[in-house]
Amino acid sequence: MQECGYRQTRPNTQCEAGSMNHSTAPWGANSDDEDELDAREPWMWAGKRAFIFLIDATEPMFEKDINDSSHFEKCIKACTENLLKSVHRQDKDLFEIVLFGTSHVGQTAQPNHITTLLQSLDQCNADRIKDLLAILDDIDGFEKKHGHSNDYSLAEAFWHCLKIITNCTTTIYDKTIFLMTCNDNPHHSNPKLQNDTRLRVREIKNLDVDLKIIPFGLSFDMDLFYNEIYQITHNDPNDDNTEDTIIKSVIEVEDILEFVECPPKKRSTSRVLWSLGGDVQLGVAAYRFVKSTDPIPRKVKIERSKNAIVTSRVQAFNAETGEEVSSAQTSKAMNVGGETVTFRKEELKTLVEISHPGLILLGFKPMYTIKTWFHSKSPVFLYPEERLVKGSRTLFAALHEKCLAKKLVAICYFTMRRSGKPTLVALVPLAEKVEDKNTQYVPPGFVARFLPYADNIRDLKDQAVKCPHPDPELVSVAEQIVKKLKFKYQPKSFDNPRLQKLWAGIEALALGYDEPKETEDLTLPNNEVMDKRIDSLSDDFMSMAFPQGYNYNAVKKTSKDTDPSKPSAPKKAKIDLESMDMEEIAKKGFVEKLTADKLKQYLMTNGYKVSKMRKAELVEAVYSHLEVDQP
Repeated sequence: MQECGYRQTRPNTQCEAGSMNHSTAPWGANSDDEDELDAREPWMWAGKRAFIFLIDATEPMFEKDINDSSHFEKCIKACTENLLKSVHRQDKDLFEIVLFGTSHVGQTAQPNHITTLLQSLDQCNADRIKDLLAILDDIDGFEKKHGHSNDYSLAEAFWHCLKIITNCTTTIYDKTIFLMTCNDNPHHSNPKLQNDTRLRVREIKNLDVDLKIIPFGLSFDMDLFYNEIYQITHNDPNDDNTEDTIIKSVIEVEDILEFVECPPKKRSTSRVLWSLGGDVQLGVAAYRFVKSTDPIPRKVKIERSKNAIVTSRVQAFNAETGEEVSSAQTSKAMNVGGETVTFRKEELKTLVEISHPGLILLGFKPMYTIKTWFHSKSPVFLYPEERLVKGSRTLFAALHEKCLAKKLVAICYFTMRRSGKPTLVALVPLAEKVEDKNTQYVPPGFVARFLPYADNIRDLKDQAVKCPHPDPELVSVAEQIVKKLKFKYQPKSFDNPRLQKLWAGIEALALGYDEPKETEDLTLPNNEVMDKRIDSLSDDFMSMAFPQGYNYNAVKKTSKDTDPSKPSAPKKAKIDLESMDMEEIAKKGFVEKLTADKLKQYLMTNGYKVSKMRKAELVEAVYSHLEVDQP
């Protein structure tokens, strides 16, 4: 059975030297131990994620490079950016920053040269961001205040991180420690401290805490100490292949963000049984490829005088008597054919629950029969769920392999959740793709593409537009332009400009900036680069596509509702009020078309006081003065 690199279960890790790839797990590796299965799938339960940044604060971390920036400064910048992204995602992850290698200064400094910056493992807020920004504003002052010490113990630093996690009263289902250091061989002159560190790392692994190492410095050598740490956390001391752990040392803040950025939560949107016919069933879980983002923050009603949050409630009343009606006394109704049809709650529940949650196989079709325009909404990714039915991975892998080999798709009847709308889906097999060093970038599984019903399909035959046949030379020039402007598209390369601008404004208000940070709209084309690529091809295309002397920059605006087959309506003649006196204007009923200033000027010359009069009152006064009936 083939290997599957996409893990529904969390990796058994993890000390990763900046490596983002996860270990693979065979589909057929079914576990008979229910407790072991639960331990490998912790996000099935409620809780939050915790991230601790363990930063080396010894003197080498503060040395400036050619850009007048130190490793420590880059670490704090990366932490700040990570906390800000957590606010943007509106998740509830917990963060803490721990420094080791400091001197005994202040109440936050521990006797073992450890300093806790954020004081507690908690969610991000404006005060925490301000504290980190204050450190970035005065790195030299922070270094002078906290000092350095080489008498630290890395094992004690790990123990302190574990203590922070265990003392947290919030339920945590995923815990990660990011170790940032430029020392590739800590405690090299003290074998006892190195051995204590190894023992502490084993304890970290036993407590199901992930450990990721981010090395600094071009001369950082993983072979001196940290490859052994990697082997301990991966529970394979006989594996001498450490090629995957050797990475390039981080140089810029963007390099650090690739390693410390919190991964998305791997919670499924639905877990159902897939019925293949008869009593044959397997468990599957559905995962969404994309998630919707609401660019507008949730509105909260507050009382103006006290700035306190106001709660509201909805109360139903009898329209005839005005008496209050409880929810138990109400029912829902709809107008059908001129008559009001009333439904009880039990009847509505029966109408909504058409089918039970599940996936029912209807048959198989060739892949080419599923057209692109069939996709009615964003698809979901299906992966075997061993918790529902043991052996699901084996059967799922067999179906997946055969569908790929025969180029077939499975047509199924899919109800994602209780009271959900049943839909038809086409399960398209997705083959696994890996890069160098066995890094997976496309997971294997089925992509469930939602299909339309007959009622949803529009017949556009009568609306077909006959396109003219272009000249072959014009087509050739267009093909050249398309080839010149090709680029590798990745959705992750484009941030939502509306969201970026919104959060820049919110950050400015919350953090007290004088003005919001400038945001770059990556969706706008780079005209300079595009013009350089196509060179004179654009002029050739325009000269061939349009007649000589045609001004294609002058766009004629037409109404959307204009029917070209109907004659255009005659334009209304423009009224020349300047050539008419006020009496003639009043008789024709055009006084309202004059400006308020002209009306005031006319009335003032006739002895009226117009300082507090509105335009409607000015118009009425003009008609009254001229003794003309106002229309």
